[in-house]
Parts: sequence; structure tokens; C-alpha cells
Amino acid sequence: MSRCYRISVSESLRRHIDVDDGIETHLELLDILPPEQMQELVSDQLAGLGYTSEDDKTWTKKLDNGIEITVDLEDGSVHIGLSAEEDLSIELKRTTTTAEETRQTTENRLRQQTRADLEREADAATEALRVEVTRRLEESLETIRKELDGAVNRATGEALKIKAGQLGEVQEISEDPETGAVTIRVKV
Repeated sequence: MSRCYRISVSESLRRHIDVDDGIETHLELLDILPPEQMQELVSDQLAGLGYTSEDDKTWTKKLDNGIEITVDLEDGSVHIGLSAEEDLSIELKRTTTTAEETRQTTENRLRQQTRADLEREADAATEALRVEVTRRLEESLETIRKELDGAVNRATGEALKIKAGQLGEVQEISEDPETGAVTIRVKV
């Protein structure tokens, strides 16, 4: 007659998870003035929006929600990124009953199953954090896009005014604050 055994296993998992997400885009700067002058005009706009730079070529800004924006004026690239990290600690306990003859095999199988369940839970937690980072990034994209487009549009307006002054006598400048449209009348 075989005896019945109750087997309990307990496994724990501790892991530090780090998740990054980002988007690359490009600023479209028109060739109204030489590239250095256009970059300088955009730099002035970015500085007014709270961006900082050590070399006047790469500008960065970190938002309150952790999003970091990097603008490289030399090649016009923009990187918008967000990182998050979390310390994960999961503990699982499993119990089963078995006959004496299969006790060790059953315990090993239960331990392997528990470890696999821990890994699945850790993967699910990592994916949940990744989804959250992506959601937060997507929520901010429209605001960031408008901010950068506005900076480029204002810099383009300033470049047009400078170019108009180089072409002749500027007689009238009118700007629509809502659309950002600039009308310049020049006597050549």
C-alpha cells in the first residue's frame, strides 16, 4: 500500500526591469538663409521653450512626465524617448499530493512549473510596464509636435523677414497669430 504525500514548493523571483521607448523624427528647415543662420534662429526658439544646449547644435528638454526630447540641429533629427524601471519581486507557492513512489519526480515537476509561472508573471509585468511607457509617450506626442512645429515656423518667419530685408526695402509685415502666416511686402 502506498502512502500519499503532500508536497509544497515555494519559489521567488527578484528582477530589475528597465523599459525604453522612443520615436525618431525630423525637423524640416527651409533653405531661406544659410544653414548656420537657420540653426541659430531655431536655437533661439528652442531656448525660449526651455531647451538647453552645451554646444548650440544639440538641444534637450526633459518634461515633467519623464519624456526627454533631443533635437540635433545639424542633421535635423529629433528623438523623443521615455524610460521606466521597476524592481519586481514575485513569490509563488504550489501544493500537490502524490504517491510515495513518485514523490521526487512530482516535486521536481511542481518546482519547474512554479519557476515557469514566475517567469510568465515577470514577462507579463515587463510587458505591462512597456505598454504603460508607450501609452505615456503617445499621449505627449501631439503636444511635442505642436511645440517643435511652432518653433520651426517662428524661426522660418524670422528667416523670411531677414531675407526680405536683403532683397529690398520692407514696406509692410503682417502676421496672423492664430495660423502663424506671415505676409511681407518688399519694394525691390
